[in-house]
Amino acid sequence: MADMQPKPAKIERLDNDYTRRLNRQHAAAHHTGWLRHRRIRRALRIGAVFAVFAIILGIQLVRTNASLHTVDQQVATSKQQLKRTKADSQDLKLQIKQLNNQDYLGQLIRSKYYYSKSGETIYSLPGDHANDVTAK
Repeated sequence: MADMQPKPAKIERLDNDYTRRLNRQHAAAHHTGWLRHRRIRRALRIGAVFAVFAIILGIQLVRTNASLHTVDQQVATSKQQLKRTKADSQDLKLQIKQLNNQDYLGQLIRSKYYYSKSGETIYSLPGDHANDVTAK
């Protein structure tokens, strides 16, 4: 057993029509399997590229939707603020109009600061809720 060389094969292939046909069928089957494997790999690569693009586009859609929601909230807040500002503006315009009226102005000064016309006497009653001049 010291010399372990392979022995020459005692089997020899026949070269006839039948064996050639079998060899062609085997080669065709091997070639078909190789093509099938190659096509499967190509389909997987195309699917992977498509999946990457789908994921990227999906992420973009989610980000855009979140951004749209944020902008909608800002618009709603701005509309509420505009509404309050318009109401305040209307109140201030009314106040300006009233302050231009001499009768209203005189009544306001008398009630708020306890001023009186000459000959008038001001009585302060316990239920009177007029603002005190010294409270401010």
